[in-house]
Amino acid sequence: MLLTIILISIVACVVAFYVWTTNNRYDYFKHRGISGPPHCFFFGHYKMLWSSKSLSKQLKEWTGQYGSIYGLFIGTTPMYVVSDVDFLQEVYIKQFSSFHSRMIGNILRIETDGRIHLFRAFGARWRRQRHVINPTFSSAKLKLMSPLVNGCIEAMLNKISTMTTTQHKEINMYELYKRLTMDVICRCAFGIYTDMQNDINNPYLLKSAEVFKTDADDMLLMRLSNLIPSLARPLHDILFSTAEFRRRLIDAIPFLSNFITELP
Repeated sequence: MLLTIILISIVACVVAFYVWTTNNRYDYFKHRGISGPPHCFFFGHYKMLWSSKSLSKQLKEWTGQYGSIYGLFIGTTPMYVVSDVDFLQEVYIKQFSSFHSRMIGNILRIETDGRIHLFRAFGARWRRQRHVINPTFSSAKLKLMSPLVNGCIEAMLNKISTMTTTQHKEINMYELYKRLTMDVICRCAFGIYTDMQNDINNPYLLKSAEVFKTDADDMLLMRLSNLIPSLARPLHDILFSTAEFRRRLIDAIPFLSNFITELP
């Protein structure tokens, strides 16, 4: 009986300590005099962002209510939402060396072999990689790419002209711009001549569409890692070990490729 009471007391103390520390974290913006929408315990504003049909519209609505600088919580992690142009220029241009990090999912922050590309890098590593590739996008280099870009644009305009001549109906410009983007990337970055305006089954186009079809932030494991950062490592191992197992299974039994889709 005594042991049961002790265990219950310990559990109650742990729960009370967790609730107390969590509530203290939610005072982060309050102590700094920054407003924001009301939050939910444990979820912060994450649950509201999940349920919103459009993230950009939800943020715009909150901006109208709370001003150009306000605070949100991803779980218990504070996040600033800023639309003040002068403030953004100060952060991204004048003091970039001090604010060089960026927000990515906790799962993607996990390093396995020490080789992290630009899309998964953060902190000082991301800043160094950005600094290395910045000369590639200088005005002089971009001018050299202008003929390639103009060729892609001309191909899209020719496609639009053909469609408007032969078809008297609405044109899905989004699809045409996606193909234009891929043409520019393939020609300028990889030196591969493509004509995706006419070749809609181009493998590069199809694979890139598969990559962006699923939003990583909508994945359950990604959301859990953002809510509970301490679980990032095991969730990372689960996510990527599953993908590796699927790949090895297809390599061993090619017939299964008809039923199992590899990650693009």
